[in-house]
Amino acid sequence: MPSGTAIFTDTSIEVARLLREPEMKKAIEQRLASYDITVSSPVVIQEFKRRVITEAVYLINLLNAKGSYEKVKRHVTNVLPAQWNRKRQICLGMLDEIFENKDDLELTERAKRYLRTVIKFGVSVLKRKVGHVVSGTGCYLSNYPVKEIKPYKRYDLAKKKCSEVYSLCPVADFLKEKIELCKQILNTLSNLPNKTEELENACKFLQELIANPDIIHQKDPCLSVGDLLIALESHGIPDFYTMNYKESLIFCDVLDQNLIIRPNNPESTETIYSNNSKPWSP
Repeated sequence: MPSGTAIFTDTSIEVARLLREPEMKKAIEQRLASYDITVSSPVVIQEFKRRVITEAVYLINLLNAKGSYEKVKRHVTNVLPAQWNRKRQICLGMLDEIFENKDDLELTERAKRYLRTVIKFGVSVLKRKVGHVVSGTGCYLSNYPVKEIKPYKRYDLAKKKCSEVYSLCPVADFLKEKIELCKQILNTLSNLPNKTEELENACKFLQELIANPDIIHQKDPCLSVGDLLIALESHGIPDFYTMNYKESLIFCDVLDQNLIIRPNNPESTETIYSNNSKPWSP
């Protein structure tokens, strides 16, 4: 990797760089501009594809079915169930990127063109903005190209589960290489009270990994413990940048990283947990 000051961006930051309001994008870019190198990883790319590109395909299909931008926006706002809130927010973020003050027919066509651009070029734009992608897990799904089978109609995004492509994916080998680091994280998690659901899942996953690393692909690690894998991929990068702090507080503490938390309000000041000012108070 090139030398210089480096910051690692997780999935929440990369999604916000594409879909959030201009004020948020500006705040993020100001932070990143203070570093020589912006770094991300294969699992971040895989999650970006799963969260953004997949929802772009969903929206373009919905536009084809309903024939109306306004109807699609009302459907996303009013019909998607409460447990799909992240899907709703990502979909609305993309729809809001379409210019306002146009009639519905023009908005519908504009939305289709924009979504097709996101589907075809979203990953390449992410990679260009990041500048450097660590080899990390070597996630096969992150490298699988988005294929347009029929414009505005059909897209191939590859299979979604590690267990379906494990013979092509080196994630298990990556985890074996990181086994001592995994043991350190497990020791911390095992002694941590009131764990979040994600940290509980990570703790269970690490126990299973250490017990039998040869079958860990069956647990679909990129889907089930993405935050853990991203943390492992970021190891060695001094600063970790995120909008999701609960899990990152623990992982960055173990990995001796500085943690920079971007608040959801673009006008709010970022919180920085310095590696030189431990112990941290969550």
